[in-house]
Amino acid sequence: MRIARLFLFGIISAGWAAAQITGCMPAPHALPDDLRAPLEKRLSTFLSAEAEADWGQVAELMGDRYSSSYEQCMVSRMQELRMVSFDFSIQDLSTCTTTLGNESGTVSRLAAEHLSWYLAGTGEFQTSSETWTEQTRLRAYRSQGEWYFEPPQKYMQNKWEKVHYTESDFVRDRPEEIEVRNSPSSPIAITDVHVYMDRQFPSLRNIRFKLRNLTPKKITWLSIKISMISNGPGEVDMQGPYQIEPKGQISEEQSVNAYGDFCQGISKHAILVNGVHFAGGSKWEFEEPAKSE
Repeated sequence: MRIARLFLFGIISAGWAAAQITGCMPAPHALPDDLRAPLEKRLSTFLSAEAEADWGQVAELMGDRYSSSYEQCMVSRMQELRMVSFDFSIQDLSTCTTTLGNESGTVSRLAAEHLSWYLAGTGEFQTSSETWTEQTRLRAYRSQGEWYFEPPQKYMQNKWEKVHYTESDFVRDRPEEIEVRNSPSSPIAITDVHVYMDRQFPSLRNIRFKLRNLTPKKITWLSIKISMISNGPGEVDMQGPYQIEPKGQISEEQSVNAYGDFCQGISKHAILVNGVHFAGGSKWEFEEPAKSE
């Protein structure tokens, strides 16, 4: 039996301010008049600093939403993938605010100071070997009366991964990224775990494993959890009818997010069985398993 693979595409933000509103789609809105010119001026400085490889100023204009290690990593990525120009209109702004819904309008000055603003346009990117343009979106935000910016990470990431990941990365088994938690009292043992980078989406990991029935009873239902144990919350629940014969085994595959973006590092996961039903109606429920060494 094979459970459909579940792809998780959430990008995990690094150090976002508590005022950031989540859970809605950005919609067109206008800034108060007195904030537009400062935005254009600061953005011009940010783009010029990147084009001229003034990385100290680039880091300064990224503001304080990042940890120092994350900021250093992102600047190093920008050094490989510079955005040398950005063609946009100050009239084409959007933001995400649940208080205004999706209707267009000018956001109040107070709200504007606490929201992230998205600028859509055409970016020109450059590496040591090529130059290209693509539709891009920058994020701007206010902090202590000034504008700061986030680079278009997701537009950079695909290109960076294509350059840096090779065939050896995709064929290497990565079991160290998964902690197997087999409870001594569990009627199921998780065995033969293999972890591989997804070829299409390198930020995902394809996990292959076997479930071995340790009992003389037939198993008809299972609940399995793969939970993130580093770099933030997140989990995949697999549950439903199974047919595992007494002392038998089945093979399974699942996909989980390994990282939200290429500067976050690998998020280790734990896999465990937390519920089993047997033919005849008896069942075993989750007990806290001992961590594997």
